[in-house]
Order: sequence, then structure tokens, then C-alpha cells
Amino acid sequence: MCRSVLLSVCKYYSCVMKKILLVVLTSIFTSLSIAQINLQVMDQVKTYPSTFKLYEHLSERITNDFNNDRDRAAAIYVWMATHIKYDVKAFFSGRVQRSARITYRNEAERIQKELALRQELAIETLQKKKAVCQGYSELYQLLCKACGIECEVVVGYSRSNVNNIGKVPRQSDHAWNAIRLDNNWLFVDVTWGAGHVDHKTRKFVPAFTSDYFAVEAEAFSYNHYPEESKWNFTGLTLKSFAEQVIAYHSFFGMGLELISPRQGQIKKMKKGRIVIEFKNITSEKHQYNYGFHGMKHMQPVEVQESGQKVILLIDPEKRRTGYLDIIVNGKTILSYKLRL
Repeated sequence: MCRSVLLSVCKYYSCVMKKILLVVLTSIFTSLSIAQINLQVMDQVKTYPSTFKLYEHLSERITNDFNNDRDRAAAIYVWMATHIKYDVKAFFSGRVQRSARITYRNEAERIQKELALRQELAIETLQKKKAVCQGYSELYQLLCKACGIECEVVVGYSRSNVNNIGKVPRQSDHAWNAIRLDNNWLFVDVTWGAGHVDHKTRKFVPAFTSDYFAVEAEAFSYNHYPEESKWNFTGLTLKSFAEQVIAYHSFFGMGLELISPRQGQIKKMKKGRIVIEFKNITSEKHQYNYGFHGMKHMQPVEVQESGQKVILLIDPEKRRTGYLDIIVNGKTILSYKLRL
């Protein structure tokens, strides 16, 4: 007997591009981060055409140019993040849900037809060069598999600004990828690696970063939480995920590990000051600053260093509520909510 279902390829995902709500501070700047990707990969991909009609042509070129899975996965990421635009029109119109009615006789046929629809979405993303998160993720998976790389699409919840702190999300809103490199699963978000949406102008702002390529689960889980438990490598619950500090992509490439507080709400002080503790896992020296939302300029911070341990001491100046940004080398890396 033939049954009919309504298959939503993008389900109910709003697939929101990251919109970082930063306090306006002078001297803050963004820069191209390429720490996780070999420079030779970057340079080689720059020579590629901006358009490919067939995904096989792109995957064959990548396979021929690079001899290991990591560089091939990185090349796919770089090409997509620099040539696929976020579909702002679809997002703001609410047309991010792509549905198709399929009929099937058994489970095997259902799976086959769903895979065909997902591949159709991936190819459409390649040819139109625009998509929301599901299109990015499906195309990335298709290209990885064509290059012999194990890759899956992961669906889940995302956080991108201080308003998300402590708010448990009600439904999934994002999609990304997991890739297997050297027998380890790492996470990739090409959508966020491509740029962000300016909600005032309703335009996509290209801003490539490699910081969302091949990220370890612990760092990735600051702003991504999977629906399926098999992709949850941290043991976080959805509630504990929502309660974390907001970490921006610039944090991932700093060589810093956050010791405390990992919670997004700061409720206690020590001797009248807010205390932020890091472990500096590199020998690089950093410039530390802070800013409360509403300030015009970032402020110098008292720093205590002992070996790899770095302690920041911040005077809240009678503030009991508000938002605090931690700034390193001119880039905001963390945001907290004050509840003192």
C-alpha cells in the first residue's frame, strides 16, 4: 500500500545566521582568521572558479589538488564560505521551509526518496549560490562524500547573543555538519563561517572566518546543541547549554581555555570585583580589555598572570545588572549577563 507524507527538507529551522550583539566600542576590529586551515589550501582555492554547475567538477578538482581528508574538507569549507551567500530574502519572508510530498511503500523507499530530495537541495544551493543553513549543510555533506570524507548533517539549537543566556530554546533552529578526521568527529558550520545577516539593512554581510571549521565538541557546544544525543559529546543538557556564557568565534582561535565562570550569568564577586579566569595554552601574550554595554570605549583591565593561568579583575562600578564583554587583542570573545 502506498503512503503519503509531507517531507520538510528544512523542517521548521529558521536557520538564523549569527547576529552578534556587541557594545559599540572604539578600536574594536575584526580580522580574517585562518588558524585552522592551511595557508596553501586558502591560496589554492582562490584560483578556483566562483561557479560550478556540477558538484562532481568541484569535488574532482579538490580531490586532485589535495592529498588528505583534512585539507580536502577545508577546501570545501573555504570555497563554500566565500561563494555561497545566505538567502536573506527567504529568511525574512519566512520561506525557509521547503516541503515536498512523497509516497513510499516501505522504509527503504522512504529513505531513498528523502536522500534524493536532500541531494536536490544541495545541488540547488550550488547552482543558485545561495541558501539557508540546511542548504549549506546538505551541499557540504554532498561534496565531502564525493571526496571520500565521512560527513553527516546535524540538526539542533544555536545561540549567538547575550539575549540567549538562560533562555532554553523551544525548537531547533539550525543545521551544521560533523566530519570524521583521523577517527575523530569534529564539527563544521559553513553558514556561520560565511558571514552574518545585518538585521537593520536586511542584507547578508560576507565575513569569512575559518573558526567554524573542524571545531572540537567542547568549544563548539558554546553555541551549538544537537537534537540527536549521539552528537552530544559534552554531556550538556539543553538547560545547561542555554545557561553558558556567550562565546564568539574569535574566542576559538585565541589559544585560551575558559576556567570560570562558564555560566553566562555572573551573580557573585570577590572583594567587590568580577573575576574571570583563563588558561593560556600558548606562549602568546595578549592584550586584555573589557566593556559594559553602553560604554563608548573599551577599558583596560587588571591582569594577574601565573604560569599559564590568567586572571582578569573587573570593577563593576556599582552596576548590578547589564552586560559585560571580554575583549582580547581588540576582539570581543565572551559576553556575560550581570545579576549581582
